[in-house]
Amino acid sequence: MARVAVFASPPLRRNLQGSAGALAYTFLPPLDGQVRVPDEDFAGALVEIDGGGQALPVKELRQALPRRPLGSVSLRCDTRILKRSAKLGFDFHLASWGRGDPPPREVLAHLAAAKAREKAGARRHDVGRQLKRTTQRLGILTDIVKTANSILEPRKVIELIMQKIQQLIPCEAWSMLMLDEEKGELTFELALGEKGKDVSTLRVKVGEGVAGWVAQTGKPTIVNDTSKDPRFARRFDEKTQFVTRSILCAPLISRGRTIGVVQVINRVGGKFTQADLDLLLTLVEPCAIAIENAILFQRTEQLTITDDLTKLFNSRYLNLYLSREIKRCKRHGIPLSIIFLDLDGFKSVNDQHGHLAGSATLTEVGTILGLAVRESDILARYGGDEFVVVLPETPAAGALVIAERIRKSIAAHCFLRGQGLEARISASFGIAAYPDHALTPEGLIQKADQAMYRVKERDKNGIEVAV
Repeated sequence: MARVAVFASPPLRRNLQGSAGALAYTFLPPLDGQVRVPDEDFAGALVEIDGGGQALPVKELRQALPRRPLGSVSLRCDTRILKRSAKLGFDFHLASWGRGDPPPREVLAHLAAAKAREKAGARRHDVGRQLKRTTQRLGILTDIVKTANSILEPRKVIELIMQKIQQLIPCEAWSMLMLDEEKGELTFELALGEKGKDVSTLRVKVGEGVAGWVAQTGKPTIVNDTSKDPRFARRFDEKTQFVTRSILCAPLISRGRTIGVVQVINRVGGKFTQADLDLLLTLVEPCAIAIENAILFQRTEQLTITDDLTKLFNSRYLNLYLSREIKRCKRHGIPLSIIFLDLDGFKSVNDQHGHLAGSATLTEVGTILGLAVRESDILARYGGDEFVVVLPETPAAGALVIAERIRKSIAAHCFLRGQGLEARISASFGIAAYPDHALTPEGLIQKADQAMYRVKERDKNGIEVAV
């Protein structure tokens, strides 16, 4: 049985304690300025990291565990964490999404792959370097295929793929664009590099530029001198002040249909080669189906958690989300607030103008809410003319500010102008916060609902905080 030293916090320890099989863990405090390793025969070590920038004594740990694989592990996985793992020099990175994860076989596979890379490097320089590169590529490909097919969030799948591509084909920038078939455009799903944020809002017509040509033809291409290629679209460099010298571009093809393209820009250390293109195709081909599956799952899931009329989340998703967020609040000791609002005078809109006008009014309310809250907040139609706003990491005082903003927006809005009518309504608000007023999703909603009804009974168009 292989024994692994794990430097981790209690939440991660609980996840790993669910593992069993040919692997045993020795749990140690999170790695800090000093390295303390028990005198045991460890097969390797796992170190918990996050997206922060604090220094970790990885070099000292390698000295304490010579010729042992060192891996990083995190409770979540995104591009920032993957970058940090690579920068710190870990041999691999694992994500722990829940109890028993990562499974022992996955940890053992990474330990074995890291050990294999070390052995390959000990052989003759040229042969060893080639074997190490091959082992790394196979390991990354296996990691991509295995992980991509287990993730049902398109963004996470794409981040994983792009991070791995950067490891194998060093470049200044890289991006993945997804095809919007209805509009005939490519949108930047993920763009990393110096000007990544600047291009995120741009659109590429199918047939425009190198990426558009690849999307249109379904063929990969290498451009090592953009100044001599008539397909190159200079408007993107002009907008971002970035200089694109060379491009490696491949289509994402799933079930015989192009769903997007991958671009690798300005190879570091020379020109793009056919070997680079072959490697890129090897990486993206098996992942195209995983990406499409994730997108289809997301769309299907969206239908089950979205209110048909307002396109906000429904009460089913609200309860699931609140349960998850309250668990996070308990772990990290952070607050959470909800706003429960009920429209005043909505019945009169239905009575005077009919149910179609009532539906249009609810849709307009959803739009007002979307404009009044923060990007991190969650909006849900609770039922009828009742809505709930969830405010993560926000105490009751902060929720009061946002509720007042919403109240003023609704009261000032003239509804049904698109139908040639004019209607004025207001709303009554109740606020409840975790942990001050309740410790469960049901308790929070109940407390906020009761506070809202006190406003209704008083004079409406107001806000009250739960007691």
